[in-house]
Amino acid sequence: MKINVFVKVVDVDGADIIAPGAKGPMTLQDVIFNSILVPSQDDDDKKKYEKYEIFKKVKNANKDGLVDLDIEDIATIKKSIGKVQPPLVLGQAYDLLEGKLGNKDELHTG
Repeated sequence: MKINVFVKVVDVDGADIIAPGAKGPMTLQDVIFNSILVPSQDDDDKKKYEKYEIFKKVKNANKDGLVDLDIEDIATIKKSIGKVQPPLVLGQAYDLLEGKLGNKDELHTG
């Protein structure tokens, strides 16, 4: 499934979220990086490498932000997001990963 990881994640008022020290607004790519690179207690070396491979895919998004992720990649990303992100970020990320939101959505103006 093609996912646009350059879509912005917004606050409750629809404004950009700017993390301290960030170079710009938070995107789905940032959420994935900040979630998938956090080790979990149940991660063995195989799982850590799997997460690293997903990181590389997302990092190498094409110029339009599109990344081809399979169902297993998306499941791993969602599980990682679920462990570390607050509900507002988690909800938007899940919707984007499931194709429910995109650049033309009222909250996400790309």
